[in-house]
Amino acid sequence: MPLIKIKVERDLEQLHDRVRRLVDDVFHISRPMAFSEGGWVPAVDIYEGPDVIYVVVEAAGVDTDSLHLIFEGQFLHLSGQRHSPVSLGKRRFYQMEIEYGPFERIIRIPVAIDPEQIEAHYENGMLIVEMSRKEPKETVKIEVS
Repeated sequence: MPLIKIKVERDLEQLHDRVRRLVDDVFHISRPMAFSEGGWVPAVDIYEGPDVIYVVVEAAGVDTDSLHLIFEGQFLHLSGQRHSPVSLGKRRFYQMEIEYGPFERIIRIPVAIDPEQIEAHYENGMLIVEMSRKEPKETVKIEVS
């Protein structure tokens, strides 16, 4: 059997990014609570306590100055950037599992939130967002004419 040599001229980072986007597109279909608008995708947990909704974002290595949070309607918009701690210019990877660069997540919060009662803090690589539940307004019956 003859030996066939294949020379791949692709940039490993570009190939990795394309594969990641494809996997993200496939798996985000089944996750209606959160979706991405490009870049890498940090893991997110959403859970509730007695009067508080918690959003916990795995953001190790993300500088807090690059984190931006906006709450609008029932959506929490989260964006930031993680830079590589090593800048070597052109490099040859033997293994690449940590993603760098910009990210954005838009997370739907399934309950009413008081926008004046949202706090966020970053500790040990985790961004923790605490949101107070908002009391639902009175139920109003609407007559159909």
